[in-house]
Amino acid sequence: MNKLNIFVSSTCYDLSQLRTNIYDFIVDSGHNPILSEFNSFPVSPDLNAVENCIKNVKENADILVLVVGNRYGSVIDSGRSITNTEFLTAKQKGIPVFCFIDKTALNALSFWKDNKDGNFTKIVDNTKIFEFIDDIRTKKNIWVFPFEQSKEIIETLKIQLSYLFKESLKIKSILDKNIDDFFKLKVSEKCLKILIEKNDFYEFEFLYQTLIDEIEKKEFLKNDIEYSILVEPKHFIKDAEELAIWGSNRLNSIMTIINNLENLFPILIKFINEPGKSSDLKGLYYSSIKYSQIFEQVLNWMIEVKSTYLTKEYSDLKIHLAEMVTNVVDQLWNYPYEIKYQIENAKNQKLLGEPISDLNFNLKLDINNEAQLKFQQKIQEINIYKFHEGN
Repeated sequence: MNKLNIFVSSTCYDLSQLRTNIYDFIVDSGHNPILSEFNSFPVSPDLNAVENCIKNVKENADILVLVVGNRYGSVIDSGRSITNTEFLTAKQKGIPVFCFIDKTALNALSFWKDNKDGNFTKIVDNTKIFEFIDDIRTKKNIWVFPFEQSKEIIETLKIQLSYLFKESLKIKSILDKNIDDFFKLKVSEKCLKILIEKNDFYEFEFLYQTLIDEIEKKEFLKNDIEYSILVEPKHFIKDAEELAIWGSNRLNSIMTIINNLENLFPILIKFINEPGKSSDLKGLYYSSIKYSQIFEQVLNWMIEVKSTYLTKEYSDLKIHLAEMVTNVVDQLWNYPYEIKYQIENAKNQKLLGEPISDLNFNLKLDINNEAQLKFQQKIQEINIYKFHEGN
């Protein structure tokens, strides 16, 4: 049996003995533990501690064991803890995540939801830990194992790793016989499982899962916008004439990107099966890749606009320009999950013998018209000012 690289993610100092116990269990099970406080932890000398942790999740981890105690841990530039960031990296990579949450913190979650301004210092060091737990359970939909002692984690891991190994053998057997090598190399384990099980809705499930897999790879970029972690300015605009040209070029650029997105949807619909015909799965995968790439272009456009240096008198111009596509970003992020909701609803309707609702995969992108109007008015004011200045 090949050894698995098992990354253990948690705060270190308050859970040091627990982490040591898990380390010993992983070694005794014949696998490779990856814990940052041990000498066996792979380190790149030119990277800092946080960067080394993220690199190890990305490049080395086959499984992430996430342990959430009652300490949130150090907050890094993104506004999240290191543990939170390791978890998001594992999710983007698509590896299995086994999540264990301290019972006391888990039981206090409902009280925090009812009273977010309450005093929880006797339970946690930072209420952001409740946000983290809520994100794990609701937004990321991860199965959670409550724990009080390390032995509960170890007993659960014994069982779950056994299940995982059996499932892997089963999947490998089917993959070897039935799945195109193209998909074995390109798509996530969730997508492969959809192709293996091949239920009545599998082509639609494959579509939404590839879309979700690809856009979640851009989540860190989306977070950069949300938390205003911006790049060094590419443009330094100091006079009105240059500003008008820059604004018009940026507007034309984003409209081209949005047009490319709108042109993608007829192609996507083309690859979806007609009655009695199979869908073009490679075409659907291609559509998901292109969708993700264009989504990334929108995010990079917003970051570039927000990062541009403008003099104080014109600074609101870039705000209006960036706000034009805030709705677009949300719509693009939500779209794959909306398809998933439609398909899950259709499966339930079929199970209950009810008529299946019509499926709608169209997406109309809504520019923020108010922000666009403010931007255009500001540009017009600048052009009028240039005219009077020239005369």
